[in-house]
Amino acid sequence: MKLMAYCLATAFLIMSPAAMAISWYQVEVIVFDRQNLDLASEQWQYEAFTSRNDRIELQTRDVVADQDDAVADQDLIPYMILDKNRHRLSNIHQKLQLSGQFRPLLHVAWQQPATGGSDARHVHLQNVDLSDVSDARLVHLQNVDQSDGDANATATESNFLDRIIDGSIKISSDSYLHVDVDLNYFKALPATNKILYTHDESFADTADKTVIKLKKSRRIKLREIHYFDHPMLGVILQVSRLY
Repeated sequence: MKLMAYCLATAFLIMSPAAMAISWYQVEVIVFDRQNLDLASEQWQYEAFTSRNDRIELQTRDVVADQDDAVADQDLIPYMILDKNRHRLSNIHQKLQLSGQFRPLLHVAWQQPATGGSDARHVHLQNVDLSDVSDARLVHLQNVDQSDGDANATATESNFLDRIIDGSIKISSDSYLHVDVDLNYFKALPATNKILYTHDESFADTADKTVIKLKKSRRIKLREIHYFDHPMLGVILQVSRLY
């Protein structure tokens, strides 16, 4: 009996920190918009785009490997993007693609530890259209983003990117699981569908994009597929246990 207790205690002591973690989550998100919308009776007011200073960036295993070979060898890397073969909502993504009514804008899955309170992080999600950005401009933007220069200059340069989705999602695990969705959708609207702030304001350039916000907060359950609705777009989210 003493020998068995000794063996169990030894096994516990040599267990890796990752294995001893309370829990890790796989978070998967699909963002999509609606095609062929009837906007005849809809009007949208431009909402100022804001970004959080405390959000965390998702990272790939390759980037982590370049920074720290020791960390890259571990399976549990916080906020690391998971490979597509680990997606659990691929069938839903495929149905959206084939529907003809919806257009997937973003599909990403990542892993993160279960955190709550002030430790819960806002994860930055972004999708940009680079089709009209020249190679030279992309190189310049990459150099600006990697520099330690003026933050305002970086933000200005980033405006050259044609953003579609930019925002954050926070998963908080306290006494229950909770999600905060805060996304900005950049949509080109005809002038007739825009609400003017003042009588002097005009929308001569109908190509200007309107910032449309989807901001929701909800209590959720593990493994359930959750849907966040909006007249312009939608978000499908699943949080499941990784370990």
